[in-house]
Amino acid sequence: MTGTRRLNDSFRMVNGAFNDAYVFYKRFHGKPLEPGMTEEMIRQFGSILKKYDTSLFCTRIMLAVFSQIEEETR
Repeated sequence: MTGTRRLNDSFRMVNGAFNDAYVFYKRFHGKPLEPGMTEEMIRQFGSILKKYDTSLFCTRIMLAVFSQIEEETR
């Protein structure tokens, strides 16, 4: 794999992870935790991580977003 291709692949992964994390945030922020909502959040969280082969970058972004949503519900 060439350096340029690796950079392009990395860019697509980072861009996609940010986009998916933002969509996840928009879907769940500011809403009270109702029964089943935590399970849905965890399911979607896992799906997003799987989409990016549990990359360290994606994991960190998603954990930050999940923590932010948790903080907002206190």
